[in-house]
Amino acid sequence: MPSGRLASFKQLTSDLCRNRKTPYGQGDCFTNSLNLMRMFRSLIIPISMLASFGLSSAALAEQSESVAEQSQTVLITQAAEDEPTEKTEDDEKNWRTYIDLYGFLPLETTTEIRVMGNTNSQTQNLEDVLTPITGAFTGRVGVEYGRYGFQAHVNHGSSWISETVGSWSGDNALRDQVDNDLPGIVKDRRVTAKGKIDLDTTFNQTVVDLAARFRAGAIAKPRMEAGDVSFVGLIGARIVDATMDVDVEFENDVEYKSTSNRPGVLIPKEAKAKFERDWDESWSNTWVSPLIGMQTTYAFSDQWQAFLYLDAAGFGVSGRRDLSGTAQAGIAYTLGNSTQLSLGYKYWGLDFAGHGSDDHYDVTQHGVNLGLRLFFD
Repeated sequence: MPSGRLASFKQLTSDLCRNRKTPYGQGDCFTNSLNLMRMFRSLIIPISMLASFGLSSAALAEQSESVAEQSQTVLITQAAEDEPTEKTEDDEKNWRTYIDLYGFLPLETTTEIRVMGNTNSQTQNLEDVLTPITGAFTGRVGVEYGRYGFQAHVNHGSSWISETVGSWSGDNALRDQVDNDLPGIVKDRRVTAKGKIDLDTTFNQTVVDLAARFRAGAIAKPRMEAGDVSFVGLIGARIVDATMDVDVEFENDVEYKSTSNRPGVLIPKEAKAKFERDWDESWSNTWVSPLIGMQTTYAFSDQWQAFLYLDAAGFGVSGRRDLSGTAQAGIAYTLGNSTQLSLGYKYWGLDFAGHGSDDHYDVTQHGVNLGLRLFFD
């Protein structure tokens, strides 16, 4: 203790001890006071340290709580960020099934068919196409696991037309008759009939696409995040089966002549009575062609999407002319979580001519395509 403060302390304790009665006397009183002062000083440091420790503990506890809250926030944020990734990874491991049903309304159809020496070319509007239809189905089923899958597409149509024409070339109805007196050049050749001829034609066409598929980008489903893009590539085969049955019925005043290399040879009058008044003919062909295709989908929102589909098949593999293809673009709207309605515009074309034959089949169609998709995950 400094000397000045010690003197003041001595004076203070001397005054206190003079006025206080104590068995120890003034000297003892002063000594006791000094000892008390030293003890007090010795207590100041520990108390200060204790107070400081108490304040530091409180601050540390507060800081620990803050760090814990920040850590919890980071963990929650990290979990929120990881959740979509984990969900996407889980979705990639799931099986998905797509069922698509379509209604194609061709606004214009151009057809050229040459069968058995007869050529028929025409352009039809929607009413002309729909009137003779006796059956139609268009649908697609696809399955996908991860990014790989398989799909099958079926397009079937059948029609029946009754018409009257001025000429028809067909098989000689007397060809297989032994007891006839037709010249060999007529008997062994096809014949052309001219006059009033009734034709009843039944036409069936079925197109089946079988393809493996690979997806890049987001999973194609009715509800997608805005900005998501899905791309699906296709490779496989297209199977086309076409059949035409013709019932030919001749009216009176029909002239017959051979379609051989000597077109001037006529059927003798005495043989016309033996010539059957009607006969049936049929033509059918089935061919398989390689197929490639793609479909891409872009999500405007979780309910609205735009899509583009392209495919091509043939490339001259199965005939001297063998090419077919589809181009379609449109939009889709989602109902609920697993149903989607689509509206698009579609172009479809097929051109085929077999090897070693003059027969060929060429058709192009374009129009509105309505669709319904069911999605199962």
